[in-house]
Amino acid sequence: MVNKQYRKLFVAGIINGIGDRFCQIALLALIYQLTGSGLSVGIMLGLRVIPFLILSPVSGVLISSISRRTFMMTTDLLRGGAALAFLSVHSNEDMWIVYGVSTLLACGEALYAPARKSSIPLLEASYPRFLDHRPHLCSTPPVFSLQV
Repeated sequence: MVNKQYRKLFVAGIINGIGDRFCQIALLALIYQLTGSGLSVGIMLGLRVIPFLILSPVSGVLISSISRRTFMMTTDLLRGGAALAFLSVHSNEDMWIVYGVSTLLACGEALYAPARKSSIPLLEASYPRFLDHRPHLCSTPPVFSLQV
């Protein structure tokens, strides 16, 4: 990783990904602790998938119209602000907050991921240039990736 900008994007992606996974695990534990219901956990997981199916294809249009860096930073800052709403969850009656904010976080992630992945060819000089004309190779939503 010789390119300094690529290294920054790579490290930011790792930090972002770790934060997203910890958030998902914490949400699953919180929902199960509050409700004791597997159905509630399943609803939350379903609500996190829907934004990827809808927003990932649309994000390409947004990414091409503004700076990717500004777009990714704004998306992450908005997601961080939205995550603060979890601090107001104290009982089973607050599950609507969990579902709503979780969906908002998934919307942000669905917009962020294609922007980050489409930035890689622009930063890395050794990236094969013939792949630049194939955005679908760089913007596959994580919904279709292998989840272990």
